[in-house]
Parts: sequence; structure tokens; C-alpha cells
Amino acid sequence: MRNFPISCWTYFPFAKRWPTLAKDYHDLGLTCPMTPVFSDKDDPADMIALLDEFHALGMKAIVFDDRVTAHADLHADEASYRARFARSLEQFGSHPAVCGFYVGDEPDAPYASHFFNIARLQREMAPHLVPFLNLLPWFDWIGERIGSPAYGPYLDRAVTEGNLAQIGYDCYTQMYEGDSGWDVYFNNLREMRDCSNRHGIPFCNTLLSSGHYDYLCPDQDAFRWQISTTAALGCRAITYFYVAGLNFGDNYRQFPINCYGERTPSYHWLSEENRFFLDRFGDLLLHLRCEKSEFTKKAYGGLGMFAPDDTLTDARNAKDLNMLISTFTGPDGTKYRAVVNLDRKKNIEAKLTFAPGVRVEKLGWESKWQDCSGYTDAVGALSADGATTSLWMAPGQLEIIREG
Repeated sequence: MRNFPISCWTYFPFAKRWPTLAKDYHDLGLTCPMTPVFSDKDDPADMIALLDEFHALGMKAIVFDDRVTAHADLHADEASYRARFARSLEQFGSHPAVCGFYVGDEPDAPYASHFFNIARLQREMAPHLVPFLNLLPWFDWIGERIGSPAYGPYLDRAVTEGNLAQIGYDCYTQMYEGDSGWDVYFNNLREMRDCSNRHGIPFCNTLLSSGHYDYLCPDQDAFRWQISTTAALGCRAITYFYVAGLNFGDNYRQFPINCYGERTPSYHWLSEENRFFLDRFGDLLLHLRCEKSEFTKKAYGGLGMFAPDDTLTDARNAKDLNMLISTFTGPDGTKYRAVVNLDRKKNIEAKLTFAPGVRVEKLGWESKWQDCSGYTDAVGALSADGATTSLWMAPGQLEIIREG
């Protein structure tokens, strides 16, 4: 089973599901999708049948039970909520496919305590499950809306009051034209990573899979870029908005699964990138801690510019294009470097120079490490200094190096 959680937002009613939904989600590379919206008019046996399908395919699921979300009753007293959630737990909570229940999305300041309390109650009543609560991202203007002048204290409050096992949010400014939204995107990633490290819990980022409003439609390179950058900032769960285009209007378009239930070109792009990430990097990244992230050309989101340290002395490419270099540590103290080509159109040959005596390996297929100390290209030409390794990278590509 692939363990890195990759999910999706699913807002359509349970009755709108189609016969191949579980298979379509599985083939898209999702490992922990959200179920369609279950309500009082639906039959619990039908939800169990869908969960059985997920389980048979080696998947987990976030149960969207509309009877027990924070949105269902914004003024619910604790006793009535406990009774309702106890019923949901009895019906679905022990199913082996269930990862957790959906709590709610983007609470405004007047309702934040209510949302956090619902998460706390879910965690108390089902400590084996992970409540799914999605928070607003940070913008310069959003302080009043979330009730905090800074994002970090707000995230700390959510974790503490909600007793969260995971913290998460959504941000799509990375899909504005050019790099106009990158400061907001990377600032949110930095804040989430730092909160995750402070509290010792994973964070989840929702990435964009369908163009809408002023957001561009992602192509395969943009999918790869989003996955790579969020992973390189220490994210340990990914969700997509929005993979199945049911019940949407405005200028929403290019869904991976369209309103007719058909797989579109976006489906195949996203499926390939999800599965490629899972097969190469997913299991490893679940066990690493992101310590720092730096840029080689232009910095975004409060992160710094690359500076040499005791083992990695240089990072560059001949085209002088921007790269993201992150440093991770493993449980045993081993140091890892994540490298991302930040250009969305151009290939690069990234060159990393290590201090004398530092041996490095690149993570390849089937989680196999390949020695790449001092080699400049795939045919094995030794670099002039014997310390520079080379990585050919597609737009948005991620590579991980282990030092030894």
C-alpha cells in the first residue's frame, strides 16, 4: 500500500457517485480520497459498500458525513454533537478504509472556536482517526477574517484548541500568471512547515487541479511543480481542488474527471505525476523533517537565498534559472537535500558541489539509492573536481540526495 496521503475535495452528493468512482480515484493516484457527501437521506449500507471498494484497492478515505461537520450546526451543544458523532462512528468508524471524518473548511473568526471544538471532540471520541479540518491561507488582508494579526499564532491556536493530529489549508496563488502569486504560496508553505515542526504533526496542502477565477489550468509541468514544491517544504499530505467537475459553474474547467464522468487529458497528467511521486519519494518523505528551504536566484515567501554550509558548498545551473534547495534530516540524523527546478517550461542541469569526502546518493526507482558522488551526467563522466554531481531536471522536477 502507498502510504503518503493524497486526497481530493468531493463536494457532490452521495447519490451523484458513479459506479467506477473508486477505481477512477485509485488510478488517479489518490491514496486517501474524500467520499461524496453523505446525508440523512442516504443509506449507510451504500457508504459501507463504497468504503469496501476503497479498501479492496488499498486506499483509505476521509468520510464526508454531512450530519457531523462543523457546518451542519454552527450552534450545536456538545452533548447533541457527541450523540450524532457516536452514531457516525458506529456506522463507519471501525471500517478499515476510514482515515478520519471531515470537520469543515475555512472557518471565519466568529466560528473558529466551534470548528476547533468539533475537531477536538472527534479526536477525543476516535483517537485512532485523523479529523480533516481545512484552514484559510494567509494573505496580507486576511487577519481580521481569521481573528489574528499573524498566521503563526493562529495556526498554533488551531492545533492547541483542536488537538489536531494534522493541520491543513489551501492556496492556489501559485497558479496566477508568472510568479505573481509565489510570495503568498511560499509564505504559506513556510508558515505551515514551521507550525508542523513546532507541534510535531504533519501538514496538508491543497493544490489546484482545475482552473477557475483568475487561476490558470494546470498542465502536466504545473502539476509536477506543485507536487515538488510542496513536498520540498516538508508537506506530508496533499489534497486536490477539484478533481471531479460535478455541480460547478463560473469559469471552472479542465477537471481531471469532467461532468460526464469521463477521464480528461488532465486526468492522465495528474495520474502520472501522482504515481511517479508516490513510487519514488512518498514513503521516504513521510519520515523526514524539513529544516530549511532556500532559493538560488530569487527568494519568495520569507525564505532565504542559498548559502553554502558544511557539506553542500554550491548549487547552480548553466541557465542561471531559479532552484529550490531544501535540507531534511532523518530520524537517525542523516542529512538529505531536496532539489526542485522552479522553471515551468525549461529543463536544467543542476550541479551540486559537496565538501571533500562527502559521499552522496540519489533516490531512484523502487526506493533504491544510486551513488552519484562526483558524477556529472548519466553516462558517468567524472567531474573535474570529483565533488560535483549533476542532475538533469524537467520543469518542476524534484530530486532527493542523501549524504553519507
